[in-house]
Amino acid sequence: MELLQLQYFLESAKSENFAKVAQRHLVPTSSVSGSVRRLEKELGCPLFERSGNRLALNRNGKRLANALQVAFEEIDSAVRDLRTVEDNREIRMLVRTMRGTVTDYIIEHNRTKPHIRFQINFDNADQDFEKYDIIIDVRSDLYPEYDRIELCRMRMRLVVSRDNPLYQKKLTMKQLASQQFITLGEQSHMHKILLDACKKAGFRPHISIRSNDMKYYEKLVDSGIAIGVERENPRNMQLRSIAYLDVSDFVEETVVYAYYKREIAYGNVEQFLQFLSSKDFM
Repeated sequence: MELLQLQYFLESAKSENFAKVAQRHLVPTSSVSGSVRRLEKELGCPLFERSGNRLALNRNGKRLANALQVAFEEIDSAVRDLRTVEDNREIRMLVRTMRGTVTDYIIEHNRTKPHIRFQINFDNADQDFEKYDIIIDVRSDLYPEYDRIELCRMRMRLVVSRDNPLYQKKLTMKQLASQQFITLGEQSHMHKILLDACKKAGFRPHISIRSNDMKYYEKLVDSGIAIGVERENPRNMQLRSIAYLDVSDFVEETVVYAYYKREIAYGNVEQFLQFLSSKDFM
């Protein structure tokens, strides 16, 4: 009976799916299912009920899973405590959304923890996720092997200059088919939200400007050049010359997470994750 074998079983017990566990560990599904089979043989009893492609934990499996959950939590806690004593790691972060807010919180964190160093990348095109301890991004299927902490949920809105004749009108997406739009570039979440909303309405948007810098993106929207997509933030709107469009069928939400690998979430990384989870991202 090996530790990895027990870990495979516990994760399979939670998901009731060998393929998901295999994907998480980057191994063939047969490696996980075979490991669990050997464990059952060693224990002398089945742990799952198998029917076709369906997998369900049985009474024996539930008893073992409950015991292992407690044991692994104790092991993880002990490892974190030992590692925290001498944790001098630099925190490597990929920030793909809410760059300004995350930057403000890093500065705030540095005032009380100046010894913790950061390496931060704001590049949406970077796909080499393995080199990062924490990734800040919207809900995504890009990180199947990562754990995550939800930081916030926000409604998305279409915005225009207050001088735009569409302002204060009740609209549908289809009525915007002839309008000009501005986005943050093809890799951005807001760009994808706009494309999906327009596709549902039966048209492809006329995108007149793409800006990869949020500061200049907001300036361009304020100028009245085109319709933009932004996260709802009434306080921010009071300082600008734009307003939300009243579009009945544009009902979009974005969820922002801090993604991380469980095995490196100790010491400095764990402390900063706890700090982020305590903050108001709205």
